[in-house]
Amino acid sequence: MRKSLVFLAVLVIAAALIAGCTTPAKPAPQPTPATQPPTIVVTTVATPAIPAQLARNWVITSMGIQDGSAVINPAAKITLTIATGGTLSGNGGCNNYNGPFTLSGTTTPKGQGISVGPLVSTKMYCTDYSSQETTYLNILQKAMAYNVDGNQLSITASTGDVLIYQTPVSLVTPVQNPMPG
Repeated sequence: MRKSLVFLAVLVIAAALIAGCTTPAKPAPQPTPATQPPTIVVTTVATPAIPAQLARNWVITSMGIQDGSAVINPAAKITLTIATGGTLSGNGGCNNYNGPFTLSGTTTPKGQGISVGPLVSTKMYCTDYSSQETTYLNILQKAMAYNVDGNQLSITASTGDVLIYQTPVSLVTPVQNPMPG
């Protein structure tokens, strides 16, 4: 009987060891649902159409600095061309410049809402016109409103500075009288 007990003890120990060494069966892997890429919703804000009376060529006639307390009549010809595609370009008296603009569609006390820039320009240095050109481009990039009255365009900056333009055909060119011979 002693042999039977030893045999039974060995059998119980062996069963315990076998049971302890086995790991429970892993559940079969469940297929993971395919993740859909996030849906991107693009919302566009309707940009107001560029009015025909704005989208033309302009020549500056004066710059009102500090809300009009100082007026600069530019010595150089400064031009602005506003395109229907939301871009503008021109010459600041020395360098060519261009950049985007956006109409906000809102009306402000100074006119219709507009933002300009960032502007890029060529980098030539013109002794006579550099300061004037820098002032002009700084005002233009701070534009917040515009107003078209016939052949005149005014652009008002957030600083209160104002740029006044005329269409080239409306500018008065003095007529030279021929010298009597």
